[in-house]
Amino acid sequence: MKELRPNILNDYDHVVTSLVERYGDTAGFPQLEAYNVTKESVEDYLFGYQAILDGEGSQRSRQTMYGLMASLPIILLSAFPMETLPWRSETISLMVGVGVGLALALIMRAFRIGVKKSRLKNLRNANADVANYVEAIMKWKNDNITDNI
Repeated sequence: MKELRPNILNDYDHVVTSLVERYGDTAGFPQLEAYNVTKESVEDYLFGYQAILDGEGSQRSRQTMYGLMASLPIILLSAFPMETLPWRSETISLMVGVGVGLALALIMRAFRIGVKKSRLKNLRNANADVANYVEAIMKWKNDNITDNI
């Protein structure tokens, strides 16, 4: 029965594309000509935008990477004899490892978010007309449509 259900994609690219397909002829809907853009440039922009959004991979792969980053200091600290560490307690060693690991994972997360925002900003700046058109579509959606697409 699963194959009979429609496959509804809910990513940014498909949302904008389905809005244009469904409501493109509706009065008040943003038109390509008004923004001096072509359908191909919009498709290229949306493809690039979606590629940047999907660049981090799936939630499972992100969580695996952050988990490995968080556990790496614990593994490294366990390689040293307790006498060589500045503290003499296994509990403190574990807590230091967990703290350093979480800090590393958070730093990596912040870095990846910053890179993604920077790439999106560069894409928007390089394609300002297309970005304005897509933003107008999303604004039209928020103002005129109450259900999710």
